[in-house]
Amino acid sequence: MEHPLLFLPIILSALGLPAYGGDSALAQILAPHMQYSYLAMAICLLIAKAATSKMRLIPKGVQNVMEMYVGGLEDFVIEQVGGRDKAMIIYPMVATFGFLILISNYMGLIPGFMSPTANLNVTLGCTLIAIVTYHALGIRFHGWKYIKHFMGPIKVMAPFFLIVETFSHAGRIASLSIRLFGNMMSKEMLLGLLFTMAGPYLAPLPIMLLGVLVCLLQAFIFVVLPVTYCAEAMGDAH
Repeated sequence: MEHPLLFLPIILSALGLPAYGGDSALAQILAPHMQYSYLAMAICLLIAKAATSKMRLIPKGVQNVMEMYVGGLEDFVIEQVGGRDKAMIIYPMVATFGFLILISNYMGLIPGFMSPTANLNVTLGCTLIAIVTYHALGIRFHGWKYIKHFMGPIKVMAPFFLIVETFSHAGRIASLSIRLFGNMMSKEMLLGLLFTMAGPYLAPLPIMLLGVLVCLLQAFIFVVLPVTYCAEAMGDAH
């Protein structure tokens, strides 16, 4: 959502840069959703640096929080895919998704900021990475026989199953990207309306509290679904 007042575009505009989008390549690179995507990436790197710069045998502070995240997610992925070797193939991707999307989602709750995930370009980009990855894993583990997964168990019905499965997998692209985008966009639109019509103080507070839960839930869903798809693609059933 394009907020009427965003800090980063104001700063870049003052520097004479095309901070609100446009047709040029530079304007596309510096569009508001890209600015806040870069900021979310920088925050992730800073948190990772803070967690690993002075590591202790008994963790505390940021290191403790990050170890809970890394260890908990690792256990979850291993359980879903059925083995550590397979889990470590996709773990870096899903851990990055979870961390980056969580930071991006929560940025929209800060006045003057926006959630990069409230832009379809961002969520679609993450979705395409996940989709290409799980199909590539299917081919890696099963060879080109993986294609048979789209043709069903009955040869005479193979063309029909191929059409159905193609639409089904295309639907995954739409559902994974639009679910995250739609939830973040609706949250920001509702907050914008409440700030405009009811004032910036108590009226938006219930939606902001609900937004805290929605941001966490949507980041969790965006981790769980790619893990499920990859586990399905690598599974022995194929």
